[in-house]
Amino acid sequence: MKPFYQKLAALPTESVIFFDEERPHFAVPWHFHPEIEILYVVKSSGTSYVGDGIHRFTDGEISIIGENVPHWWKSDRKYSDGSDKSGMKALIIQFRKEIFESNFIKLPEMNAIGDFLKKSQRGIQFGGKSRKILGEQIARIFQLSGISRITELILLLDMMANTKEYKYHSSLGYSKTINTFDFYRFNKIHEHIILNFNKPIKLEDVAGTVNISPTAFCRYFKKHTGKTFLSFLNEMRIGQACKLMVDGKMPVSMASLESGFNNLSHFNDQFKRVMKLTPTEYISAFKKD
Repeated sequence: MKPFYQKLAALPTESVIFFDEERPHFAVPWHFHPEIEILYVVKSSGTSYVGDGIHRFTDGEISIIGENVPHWWKSDRKYSDGSDKSGMKALIIQFRKEIFESNFIKLPEMNAIGDFLKKSQRGIQFGGKSRKILGEQIARIFQLSGISRITELILLLDMMANTKEYKYHSSLGYSKTINTFDFYRFNKIHEHIILNFNKPIKLEDVAGTVNISPTAFCRYFKKHTGKTFLSFLNEMRIGQACKLMVDGKMPVSMASLESGFNNLSHFNDQFKRVMKLTPTEYISAFKKD
């Protein structure tokens, strides 16, 4: 998993980038870019990492991610190992916030969109009936061209700004102010956690990946995520457990072990803290959706 700063260029005749992607699986690892991104997962499933947030995604997922916020949509292993050949399809829109920072954005009618774009710094995931409506609007945009695409994009942003059916990807304390050096350094930490979260992880080992002391590491990690290392690790493990219980239909006790917890009671306590539900309640709620 090689991290990178993603630099994208629009055509000379365009101010917004539109991607209609179909691949075996999501191929872009943890990255950031100066464009705000709207992502509509038409087909695929997996785990999303946005800032310090970890969530499941399935068909119909719609999110908006603010500029320079690290993120990664990781397809389930069945896509990358070829056991599921249905592949992924996603519609992606990327644009610089500067195109909305002229006098145009200062119009009273644009206030909701201006405030919404600021909120996108935490990443926003849409749900409920709004997700279907927004998906239809995004699909419509991709059938248009020229100025029609831009006017419909503004309408899409207004629709997003005025729905209450959403949740944030990242916590309120997450700091997205990461310069390029910090991003690469923090990514080494993130990569070590992702590759080893289902095993015992020592604080000293993680701190060693960036050659700093455990004490300095704890301060650095809290500054960039708003969370302690242990809280972040537990949330990543809980995210994996959710996937195993729902997609793999794995029993709670086995999902706990496979996610890095060696004590079921501790797993249940952490699950309730992170998800606000017990594992059994979570499975029942997921089945109702």
